Amino acid sequence: MFNQLLRLAKHSIVYGLGAAATSIVSFFLLPMYTRFLSPADYGILAIFNATISVMYVISYLGLGASLLQFYVEADNEQEKKEILSTVFIFLTAINLIICIVPMVFAKEISQLVFHSNLYTTHFRVMFLTIFFDVGVYIALSIFRAKQKSVNYIAVSLVRLVMTTFLNVLLLGVLHQGVLGVLEATLISLIVLYAVLIASLIKDMKLQLSITKLKKMLLFGLPFVPADLADWLLSLADRYFLQFLSTSQQLGLYSLGYTFGSMIGTLITAPLALVWQPFLISIAKNKDAKQIYASTFTYFLLVGVFVFLGLSLLSQEVIHAMTTSPFYDAYKVVPLVALAFLLEGCYLVFEGGIFLVKKTQYIPLVMGMATVVNLALNYFLDRRFGMEGAAIALVISYATMPIAMFFISRKLYPVPYEFDRVFKIIIAAVPIYVGGIFIKNHSVLIDGLLRLAICLTYPILLYSIKFYKSEELVKVKIIYVNVLGLIREWRIKHL
Repeated sequence: MFNQLLRLAKHSIVYGLGAAATSIVSFFLLPMYTRFLSPADYGILAIFNATISVMYVISYLGLGASLLQFYVEADNEQEKKEILSTVFIFLTAINLIICIVPMVFAKEISQLVFHSNLYTTHFRVMFLTIFFDVGVYIALSIFRAKQKSVNYIAVSLVRLVMTTFLNVLLLGVLHQGVLGVLEATLISLIVLYAVLIASLIKDMKLQLSITKLKKMLLFGLPFVPADLADWLLSLADRYFLQFLSTSQQLGLYSLGYTFGSMIGTLITAPLALVWQPFLISIAKNKDAKQIYASTFTYFLLVGVFVFLGLSLLSQEVIHAMTTSPFYDAYKVVPLVALAFLLEGCYLVFEGGIFLVKKTQYIPLVMGMATVVNLALNYFLDRRFGMEGAAIALVISYATMPIAMFFISRKLYPVPYEFDRVFKIIIAAVPIYVGGIFIKNHSVLIDGLLRLAICLTYPILLYSIKFYKSEELVKVKIIYVNVLGLIREWRIKHL
């Protein structure tokens, strides 16, 4: 069992390192964004990013999940090529319509969303971005299916470097504003599309299998309403703030959301990339359910630690990385981080749904959470602004893992280690409470004190006997091996 968990951890860490690189670059870009974009501009950029996200859901038609499921389960290489070819041809044809046709009406869309024609070109760039992203997404999905996490991250890092360079050029040097940020994304995708499609064609038969397409659509289409609900959950609050509050509140919330969502970037997203292929690959193992249970425990162990760091250090980091108009963004970071931690719990509980292929339950859960989210945003955003949006986010995200746990328990029961989960909570609460009461010193001293109290987390867990004896033995072995590698490297190079 431990070897399987190590395999999951290895791929998750690789994906996580890529995500960490993205987050680090984003940090360094923040001073540029907050100097060359006003809070209102930052809010407009958030609207475009939110719109791109919902268009992704429509353009993929749930076939991303289907491609992973059917490709991993395929018995031979010819069948894999047929599956890949079918998805690529179908999505390319559909997206020529989905993305190209709206470009004709970009002026009307700009008028509808912003009550101005100034953003017509912005919308045209956005639609082209969506089209080219589909091909890149398929190529990256194949890397995930083959569990080639290094290849996946290599492509992602190349995209990151190109996008960063173009952002600096178009926004920082040429002062293109929001349009420059959107154009940077488009140009990098066009380059990657040209490179990756050439390699994809080698793995395809260039034929469309109607039989396979029907099966994959039957499996994948339930993800469309589920993903639309997920989009509403995570991004509809931007529109509520735009129309019920102010662009200033929207800009502050978007920045705070960026910080809080790092728990998703660093922990949840890497797990999501490897989780479905991993589930399927070990489903027939005798100890599969125990592995799934341990995965949940370890996810919370790491996720809560990251939550504490983000929540308690966000004020100091935002002060260091941005300008004074953005300082209040820290107020929503803990709530947003908690929401993304809850989303990770939902992701793990969702595994049973994939294994029994009962994906029709996913849109039901997401739909319920979406209704809660929309209702709360409507009533809270007008009165409480960005804090209301953050509260709505947490409550609606909490409904997801709760509902999915009870559904999955009936379809595929897993013996989760809730006694250990309780110990994680017991350790985290005093650290968080103690951290928020550290104030009235300089920003640097407050930050150092909060960092110190965060680092007591593993010690508190040890004091309440969270760790199993075999885990401590494994950690000790890993520690000794790492020291040995460091010693060998020093002997060879120093």
